[in-house]
Amino acid sequence: MYSTPADGPGVMAIFDVPDPNAAAAISGVVVGSGVLDHVKLTRLLTQDEVTHVRQKASQLRNAYKPPGK
Repeated sequence: MYSTPADGPGVMAIFDVPDPNAAAAISGVVVGSGVLDHVKLTRLLTQDEVTHVRQKASQLRNAYKPPGK
């Protein structure tokens, strides 16, 4: 399951590629061709990826000290 908030009217296309860099390249080629404009590329995270991000944030939270503190 993937999810993302909507930004208003328009079209959302979801495509799956094995390499996240390929998605950016595909988007660049399509936009460069003039077929689409005002494109926003958003990498969606799986629930497993979100879990790993939250675990890493929890680990880093104690190590982070804001500037000036």
